[in-house]
Amino acid sequence: MEKKSLILILLLLLSASCASAAPVSISLPAVYSTSEGEVGVLTNLTVWATNGTGHVFVDTEPYTQVDMQGSARLSSMTAYDITGINPETHDLFYVVRTESPVIGGPSAGAAMTVATVATLMNWTVKPGIVMTGMINPDGSIGAVGGIPAKLNVSAKNGAHTFLIPSGQGNITERVRVVKRNGPFIRITEKPVTVNVIELGKEQGVQVMEIGDIRDAIYVCTGHKIPRTFLTGEVQTRAYIDAMQPLAAALLDELSERYNETDAIVNPRLRNALIDQIRTIEDAQHDYDAENYYASMSRSFNTMINIRRIRWYSEYLDSSDKNEYLSDLISDVEDKINDTEHDVETAKSKNGVPEGIGAAESRLTIAREKLDEARRVEKPGDAIDLLAFAMERARSAQWWATLSCIGSGTAIPDDVLHDRAGRYYSQSASIVAYADALISEAGGSASLVKSAADDLSRARTELQTGYHAGAIYDSLHAMVQAGTAIELIGIADMDEKVNKSERDAMSAIVSARESGAEPILAVSAYEHAKTLAPSQIDQIVDYGYATMVARTAQSFAGHGNRTAMQETNISESIQRIVQVPVKRKTVNKQPVEQSPETPDLNGYELLAVVAMIYLIRKRYA
Repeated sequence: MEKKSLILILLLLLSASCASAAPVSISLPAVYSTSEGEVGVLTNLTVWATNGTGHVFVDTEPYTQVDMQGSARLSSMTAYDITGINPETHDLFYVVRTESPVIGGPSAGAAMTVATVATLMNWTVKPGIVMTGMINPDGSIGAVGGIPAKLNVSAKNGAHTFLIPSGQGNITERVRVVKRNGPFIRITEKPVTVNVIELGKEQGVQVMEIGDIRDAIYVCTGHKIPRTFLTGEVQTRAYIDAMQPLAAALLDELSERYNETDAIVNPRLRNALIDQIRTIEDAQHDYDAENYYASMSRSFNTMINIRRIRWYSEYLDSSDKNEYLSDLISDVEDKINDTEHDVETAKSKNGVPEGIGAAESRLTIAREKLDEARRVEKPGDAIDLLAFAMERARSAQWWATLSCIGSGTAIPDDVLHDRAGRYYSQSASIVAYADALISEAGGSASLVKSAADDLSRARTELQTGYHAGAIYDSLHAMVQAGTAIELIGIADMDEKVNKSERDAMSAIVSARESGAEPILAVSAYEHAKTLAPSQIDQIVDYGYATMVARTAQSFAGHGNRTAMQETNISESIQRIVQVPVKRKTVNKQPVEQSPETPDLNGYELLAVVAMIYLIRKRYA
C-alpha cells in the first residue's frame, strides 16, 4: 500500500507541474464470478495527460488481467486519432482502483477512451453516466458481457444513464439453476433473455445503445468531435503511367531467366518449367492490354518459381550435391551481405524512413529464411527457402536503393530508437490484448498469429539496431491485432471495407498536405484495391496504409520530407532488374488482377513505382 500511495502522490505532483489538462475520473462497471453467479462492481479510473513523448503508464490496484494494459494502449491510440493530437506531445497515466478481486480490461475500453479524450481536450465528464463496451481501433464500440450485473451495480451507486454497445439492448445469458433432491444437488444452466432497457427503467436508469465513440463522448461531455474525411488522388495518373517501364523491365528479365533455365532444366522438372509459360503469357497479355500492375505482379511471382526450378535442376545434375548446396547458401548469404551494405549506405544518405524500414524488414526475413534453410533436412525444402531468401534480399536491395530518391533531413537515430521502442511496446500490449479476446470470444486467430510473427521480427530488429524496420513491423502487428479485435461480431463487412478505404485515403492526403510523400502507404492502398484476396486482407492493407501515412506525417514534422534529388529513371530501373529495358512506354491505366498474393508481390513493387512516379512528377 505504501508503494501504491507513493506512486499516486508522484502522479499528482507530476500532473500539477506539467499536465496539459486536469485529471479526469470516471466509473468503470465490471463483473466477477462467484458461486452464485456474476456480481457487478464499480471501478474508479483516473486519467492524467502530461507534457511528454508518447508514453502510456498503467497503475492498478488490485491485480488486473493483462488485457487492461492492452485496453489502455488501444484507448490512447483511439483518443489521439479522433482528436488529431500528436501522441508524441503527451504522456498518459491510467490509475485504476477497485474493490473487485480481479478485473479485466476489454469492457473498459470505450469508457477509458472517453476519459482520455476528456483529459486531452480539458473537458469535464458529466456525473451519473456509466458506460461499458470495448473500444475498437476504428472508434466503434464492441460488444461485452455481464451487462445486467453492470447495470444493477451502476443503478445502486446513483447512475442515471447507462451506455451499452449497439445491439445489446436484449441480452441472453445462461443462468445457473440449482435443484436439490434429498442429498443430491443438480446444477444446470438455462438461457434467459433480459431486456436491458426495460431493466434500466425499473431502476430509474436510462439505457442507451451507442455504436461509435464520438457519440459516447458527446453524451458524456456535451462536446462533439465530427468525423472528417479528406479526399483526393491516392494513385495519380502519373503514378499509374510510371508502372509501364518497370513492367517492361520485369518481363524482359523474366524472359531471360526462363531461357537460361530452359537450357539446363532437369527432365524431372521440365513440366514444372513449362507450367510457367502460362503465367509468363498471362503477364505478357496483361502488359499488351496495358494492365501494367497485373503484369508486374505475375512476372515477379514467376521469377521466384523459375529460380527454384533452376537451382533444383542444377542440384540434381551436380556431382557433389552437398557442395552445391553449400555454394548456394554462400551465394544467398553474399547477396544478403551486399544488401545490408546497401541499407547502411541508404541510411548514410538520409533515405526516407519508410524505404529504410521496408528494406530492414525484408533483410531480416531473408536472414530468417537463410537460417531456416541451414536447418532443414530435405534439399528441396532448403532450395525453396534459399530462393525465397534471395528474392527477399533483392527486394530489400531495391527498397534501400530507391529510398534515397526521396530523401530529406536526417532523423536522429535516438528519435528512431525511441519511436521503435514505443511502437514495439504498444504493439506487444495490443497483440496480447487481441490474443486474450480471441481466446475468449472467438475470431480471427490467424490474424493474431500473423501479428505475433510481425512482433517477433520487430523484436529482432530492435536487437540488431534496425530501428526503422522495427517501427514498420510493429505498426503492421498493431494493424493485424486491431483488425482481429474489430472483426469480433462484425455484421457488415462491406461497410467496414469502405470505411477503412476512406480512412486510408484521408490519411494519405493529409500526409501529402504536411509535405510528406507516404510511399509505403500508397503501396498498401494499391495492394488493397487490386490484389487483396479477401475483405479481411483489404481491411488490413487499408489499415496499414492509414498507420504508415500518419507515421510519414509525423516524420515530416522532424524535417524528413520527400525532397527529390537528380536521379536518372532508367538507371533506377536498371538497379532493380538485371537486363536492359527494351519495351516502349505506353501511358494507359491498369485494371484489377485476380487475387494472387504471395509474400513478395505487393508493397515492394508498388514502392518502386511510387518512387519513379515521384521523380516524374518532380522533373516532368
